[in-house]
Amino acid sequence: MLKPQLLKNRKIQICFFWWVVLCVACNIIFLRLTALLNLPIYLDTIGTILMALVWGYLPGIFVSVLTQIIYGFFIPDSVCYALIGVFVAIRASVFVRNEKRDFKKLICFIADSALICGLLGASFQWLLLGGPQLEYVEDTARLMAGNDKTVFFIGTVVLIIALNIIDKIITILVACGIYRFIPVKIRETLWNSNWKQTPISAKERKEITQNIKHGTPSLMVKVLVILMLATVFTSVILGVVSARVNYEESKTRGKEMAADIAKYAASTMEPKFFEGFIATNARVYEYRDVKYIQYNDMLLSLKKSIPLIGRLSVYYVKGDSIYLIFDTDDKYQISGTVGEKLERDKMPEDLISFITQVEGEDVREKVGVYKDKITSFEKVPVSDKTSFYVGTEVSLESYGMFLKRYATKMILTFSGFFALILASGFTLAAHNLVYPIGVLEKSIDRFMESIEDQDELDESVRELEKIDIRTNDELERLYNSICQMANTAAEQMRSVMTLAKSNEQMQAGLVATMADIVENQNIDSKAHIQKTTAYVRIILQGLKRKGYYAEKLTLKYMGDVEMSTPLYDIGKIKIPDYILNKPDELSDEEFEIMKTHTTEGRKILDNTISSMRGENYLKEARNMAAYHHERWDGKGYPEGLHGEVIPLSARIMAIADVFDAITSKRVYKSAYSYQEALDFILEGSGTKFDPKCVEAFADSFGEVKNILRKYS
Repeated sequence: MLKPQLLKNRKIQICFFWWVVLCVACNIIFLRLTALLNLPIYLDTIGTILMALVWGYLPGIFVSVLTQIIYGFFIPDSVCYALIGVFVAIRASVFVRNEKRDFKKLICFIADSALICGLLGASFQWLLLGGPQLEYVEDTARLMAGNDKTVFFIGTVVLIIALNIIDKIITILVACGIYRFIPVKIRETLWNSNWKQTPISAKERKEITQNIKHGTPSLMVKVLVILMLATVFTSVILGVVSARVNYEESKTRGKEMAADIAKYAASTMEPKFFEGFIATNARVYEYRDVKYIQYNDMLLSLKKSIPLIGRLSVYYVKGDSIYLIFDTDDKYQISGTVGEKLERDKMPEDLISFITQVEGEDVREKVGVYKDKITSFEKVPVSDKTSFYVGTEVSLESYGMFLKRYATKMILTFSGFFALILASGFTLAAHNLVYPIGVLEKSIDRFMESIEDQDELDESVRELEKIDIRTNDELERLYNSICQMANTAAEQMRSVMTLAKSNEQMQAGLVATMADIVENQNIDSKAHIQKTTAYVRIILQGLKRKGYYAEKLTLKYMGDVEMSTPLYDIGKIKIPDYILNKPDELSDEEFEIMKTHTTEGRKILDNTISSMRGENYLKEARNMAAYHHERWDGKGYPEGLHGEVIPLSARIMAIADVFDAITSKRVYKSAYSYQEALDFILEGSGTKFDPKCVEAFADSFGEVKNILRKYS
């Protein structure tokens, strides 16, 4: 029993076959009908347009080419016009893919099709026929132009375009009318039947084909270039070879024709009359000998009945003398003399060459190619010293002209096939390779970007499975393997994130414990950790909103800094209690000891970091502990760092620490008011503090005051 997808594909294939049959039949029926009724339009693209509207440009092109092939049994050169149908199919598919198919778009569709088809049709007719195909177009153009060839050409083009406007109005309206009666669901199913995956939007297709992300030639471009080069090179080679073969065959046929005509003419003449003809020395148009007139009319009639014959002549050779008895040349017929004696220096070079070759030999006939003509001479001996030669001259087109004409017809004949090959290659590459790989690449990128967020990771896996690649080859197997791998990775990340969350909770508990130890040592501290952490969060968010330090302020970095805040004064556990809790201002010696809490904090956290693997938030805790007393102008401690050399987390912490210190009451000082504290921070911008951090802090001062009120 067939799988549902295979059964669906089989039904679509059968449906496609009948659509092709009906659309091709529609084209041919209307084409024959207009020809029988002698109408000036063709109506041969209704099926092509309808096929392109329902199935897409490639099926439309296929119907167009197949129509011209079948109609070629009636008119051989009709295949040369397949390119017109190719354009109509592409234009129809562009029209139907446009979401805004209003009346204006329909008018543009008709106008574009009429103009391009008219220009192509006129060009093809002039290249193939040397003029318009329809007699009334030619008669009307001549009536308009008179003897002016340029005006005649322009007139034919204008008339052909005008007729194409009528033709395209009827064909497009009929095709669009039939299209409107097809249910939307069926139209969507047939239009999307070419996809080997879930269909994607035009914007996504454009991004994939242009390879915006990498800025390099896309796979689509490479496939098309290879296909075009292979098609062009193969066509050129086959065209040149076939042209040479056809040219040689035309020469062979020309030689056979020349020889046969010469033999036939020689067999119908009696040489015994020739000496009598020569003796008269009369003008051809005045000579009334019945036998001569009979032979002369026979030769003229033979030349007229076979257009390729350029000239028929009869020469009588007696000893060293050569006499011209008959010649179909117009000049000879008017002013020539019967039996005119020819001097060798005035004879045609091909005849001299031939007589020279056969002298002294028993050669009865000779056929050869001389310049742009084929000459054949039939020698009929009269006596030992006399002979007569029947000469036939067949026009031979030069190889250059032949190749040009042959190439023109070949290009026009196979242009539709070339378009079909390129469209097939484009569609095959796009739907079986480029689009699936492009969408798969984007989905994998999204999967990798969401690796740290479980909800986004699960959503990216669902989006990956929605692609539903069905190429039935290695690509589909690769897609299935990637989906399986993504599901497995998502489950593993779920387990990892669960463990990481537990680890973070343990670390947060450890931080809180260590912070409590530090805070409990300082009797003056009132919710110091909570307030500074809130200030740090406010500054981080303010910088993020303003776009400052955008590369640095990732979500992970901001989380690490906020989590590290409680540990920034961890070094104070090394400071003696009598200094840490002294009610009065510190002496210089005591202050120097107090300053060591920065270096001691760095040592403590360095030791902790060295015992842990990988990146972790304690590295920012170390930076904050070591450098939160550095100044923007380089006058801080412990290392005198300045500007952005100071770690960003420490620059943020410096503002939070100072602001909390000046707004907190001590036994030796009173607390600053809100405005006094803000003014102090603003005054330190560019000297003590990072100006950008100060700006972010000041712009969010409403939030800062809320924190102060909360912990007052």
